[in-house]
Amino acid sequence: MKMLQATFLLLVSGFAAASEARPQDDGYVEESSWRFSLALGVGQSSSPLYDAANMPLYLLPDISYYGKVGFFDNGTLGVGLDLTPHWSVSLVSRLNPEKGYFYRWHVSRIPSFEQTFSSMPTVSMEPRSAPQRVSVNEVNRRPTAWDGGVQLNAWFDAWTLRLNGWTDISGQHHGHEISVVAGRHYQTSLGHWRLSGGVYWKSENLMQRYYGLSDDEPSHLPRYQPRASVQPELELYWSLPLSAGWRMMAFYRYRWLDSAMTRSPLVQQSYQHSWFIGWSYRFF
Repeated sequence: MKMLQATFLLLVSGFAAASEARPQDDGYVEESSWRFSLALGVGQSSSPLYDAANMPLYLLPDISYYGKVGFFDNGTLGVGLDLTPHWSVSLVSRLNPEKGYFYRWHVSRIPSFEQTFSSMPTVSMEPRSAPQRVSVNEVNRRPTAWDGGVQLNAWFDAWTLRLNGWTDISGQHHGHEISVVAGRHYQTSLGHWRLSGGVYWKSENLMQRYYGLSDDEPSHLPRYQPRASVQPELELYWSLPLSAGWRMMAFYRYRWLDSAMTRSPLVQQSYQHSWFIGWSYRFF
């Protein structure tokens, strides 16, 4: 109830301040300059695993830097090349996010609320049929992995497209991930909206390392070896400019988890979602 009351107060105060709104931030980053925004509000990032607590969201940072070639964007390091005015290709690296589901507080679980333009399947919904539930506290620690890959970005008027191919360069899970995300932007009298959808394919080796139960786990646990996984995702994002660098913002993300993941004894839900509502201030 307290969270609902806080959400209602955020909405009321945001609309009251919108009368002094300044022009909407277009999302572009100037070359060789840092961008730093901080959002304050209420939200949550869920974990689909047994005994892995949901992560509360109160402060969300947005940090990026774009030089002539290299860039940093909310945890992603890369070097990029503009192919045409509408297409770019980059070599990128990141901290693999899978380990974050096993902990309440983990940097990889902090969702990015911005989409910087410069960087830019068939799913089984069968009920889980694992022989028993397994707590994350019973299994071996999952590794911290570093991924490298290629990113292709495109933007056309109100549309954006991002394609990523990742592979484990740290030798921790020896797996791969491929994703395709498309977004549509809308500017209305009620603020800026973005609706996006994506599909994430994760290889068998990656799934086995994080969600499988193998011979090196405690002997009383069931064995489980997942196949490759396909996980669709939808996101709705909204922002309303206020004044002097402030704006109100909210987003909701929902990811469907297929049977390759939900059949794992570690997994209790067939989805993962994140939501947030609050104020964002851009410092520079």
